[in-house]
Amino acid sequence: MAVERYEENSASKIAEILANKTESPAENVAQWLEDVHHGTLCTISNVEGIEGFPYGSIVPFAIDRDGHPYILVAEIAAHTKNLLNSSKSCLFISHPEPSGDPQSHWRASIIGNFSRIVSPSRVNELSPEKLEHSIQIPEEEEENMLVRYCQRVPQAESYLKTHNFFFWKMNNIERVRYIAGFGKICWIEGDEFIQAVSDSEIEKVKHSAVEHMNEDHEDAMITICEGIHKFKPKSIKITDLDSGGIMMASEDPKKSIYTSFNKRIKADDLRIEIVNLVKEARSKL
Repeated sequence: MAVERYEENSASKIAEILANKTESPAENVAQWLEDVHHGTLCTISNVEGIEGFPYGSIVPFAIDRDGHPYILVAEIAAHTKNLLNSSKSCLFISHPEPSGDPQSHWRASIIGNFSRIVSPSRVNELSPEKLEHSIQIPEEEEENMLVRYCQRVPQAESYLKTHNFFFWKMNNIERVRYIAGFGKICWIEGDEFIQAVSDSEIEKVKHSAVEHMNEDHEDAMITICEGIHKFKPKSIKITDLDSGGIMMASEDPKKSIYTSFNKRIKADDLRIEIVNLVKEARSKL
């Protein structure tokens, strides 16, 4: 028995060494979260008769500026009831179009804790008990979350305020289980994963980059709107950017949009990735 356990642990350790030696598992998972827009969320059931059992269902999700997955869930949903009882959860993502043996393709389990997100205008909708376990954010931040989410799930635009939906964010990521195929398996610590998803260097250059684009390249941003988002504003400004994309706001029509780079980038890649967005937009005109 001891020999079997030793062999199992040794094989697991070898797989982890191979996974980390040949590639960056954390950066790979960050890219996978850009490639897929839905996953299977598993929460701990609080439903009468099956308390404590895992409960899983498919959910669309988006990624905030710091790399945390978040979902939009109805107040009456089973996941809401489960998360109110226990915030522990797992978001499972996998290759969207696996061919042959599905176990030969990549997959990842992001394990952590979800918290409800609440803006000041919606505080009165919740009981003190529910508010106690929520994270309160400014209205503008919630609006930006909705814009990001709708870039992936356009039909969700009306959900937040008309159907009693709330955002829930995996604000704490404990670990990520990484599987990229045979012999490429490891655990990723939560802090390591977040460092791979976000780039502190982009924060240092963000303000100068936004100022430059708004002053000298409004025409390029209008092209992005026209080609990728299918509307042509009279004027537009970048309001924010991060390693995942750029947030823009127009006055006529009054609209906010998020344009993804379709990958997580480093500060050194910022200029070329904006150029690539413009090229993509022009090809779609």
